[in-house]
Amino acid sequence: MPKSSSAEAFLLAAKRCERVSLEHLAETCSLVEAISRLVHQLQRERGLSNVFLASAGTRFQVQREQQQQVCQTEEQRLRARLLCPERVECPVTGGVRLYTRIACVLQALDGLPDLRCAISAQQLTPAAATQAFSRLVAGLLAVVFEAADAASDPEITRLLVALFNFMQGKEWAGQERAWAASGFAAGHFELTQQQTLQHLIEGQERCFEVFLQFAPSQAKALWQTQWQSEVQAEFVRLRQVVSRAQEQDPVPSAFSEVWYELATQRIDALREIEESLSCELLQVCEEKLQAAQEDLQNHHRVLARVNALGDYAEPVLDPLLALATPTPSAGVSREMERSIMDLLHSQAQRLQSISDELNEAREALRERKLIEKAKGLLMQHQHLSEEAAYRQLRKAAMEQNRRLADVAQSVVSLLDLLKV
Repeated sequence: MPKSSSAEAFLLAAKRCERVSLEHLAETCSLVEAISRLVHQLQRERGLSNVFLASAGTRFQVQREQQQQVCQTEEQRLRARLLCPERVECPVTGGVRLYTRIACVLQALDGLPDLRCAISAQQLTPAAATQAFSRLVAGLLAVVFEAADAASDPEITRLLVALFNFMQGKEWAGQERAWAASGFAAGHFELTQQQTLQHLIEGQERCFEVFLQFAPSQAKALWQTQWQSEVQAEFVRLRQVVSRAQEQDPVPSAFSEVWYELATQRIDALREIEESLSCELLQVCEEKLQAAQEDLQNHHRVLARVNALGDYAEPVLDPLLALATPTPSAGVSREMERSIMDLLHSQAQRLQSISDELNEAREALRERKLIEKAKGLLMQHQHLSEEAAYRQLRKAAMEQNRRLADVAQSVVSLLDLLKV
């Protein structure tokens, strides 16, 4: 009997593919961790820049310059990882979308020096600066989204979904810090600013809800601690000052620094949760890689033993007797077939389980895509802002007692039908 059948060869090839896929996924997760560090520092620079602009350069000048240096350090670390050829050439599922997002991010990072110069020269409004930083952060978060969407391991996918939604919620928190800081620094809040802030608060709640659905127990415990903290309570009270202020009512401009400090403490606490998620993600990747390597070696050992048994056969003295009496080699052959079938059956069951778990984790990503598409269509066809489009979807969901994703699906289907 041949040492290695086609079934054995392809079974081992499948295990090798699984290991290689996990290696690529581990590289992607390391990239996600580097992105989370840069995003955190850019969020801080955005908030400082807003106060700097709204106060006509009288506040946070030194802090802003120091923060730029921190951002530049993290940017160089990320660029070093992105520009590594062996990482860029890895053929991963969803690689086209992932690498396209990375290309867009690199181009956006190239524009950072010009943005900083314009802010230093007071050539931008706080709103324009916030939007510029937010577009860059959105591009970085899009890389994390594609990484989660392309992940092939259910446990890692769940962690990536939790991390992406947490980072997105933290980004809404960062934008809230920036917008409110500029309002305080200007000495008043306009109605449009208050509406934007309310939209950002709702966005945070939505993202953190999905995070809690997929997060591991340690991250949930950290979240509960942060939610019950005194910083969170004080932050909520200051939020109420913003929401209750009437348009053009004066607010103390000195509150800008108080707000920024309090919002920063809250975001730093969120960063601790983000770091916990990132560490667990990298640890799980390492454990999965080790397990895949051991599994591959185990398959090699099992098949080697089976093949060794398959080589054993007693000499046949009488061909007719051999036909009538089962030989040890025949029994061994059946044992070999059973061993291979057991391995194949185990692999098939495992793949089905992985597929089911992946579908569950990816459903949250699919719903997010659907809501974003519905918002975009409403913005295009009804000339609405993003906040107004989301409010319209949310209002319809509440009035119809339906899930937001279901309403979004109806909007997409209806507008697609109108195109026909």
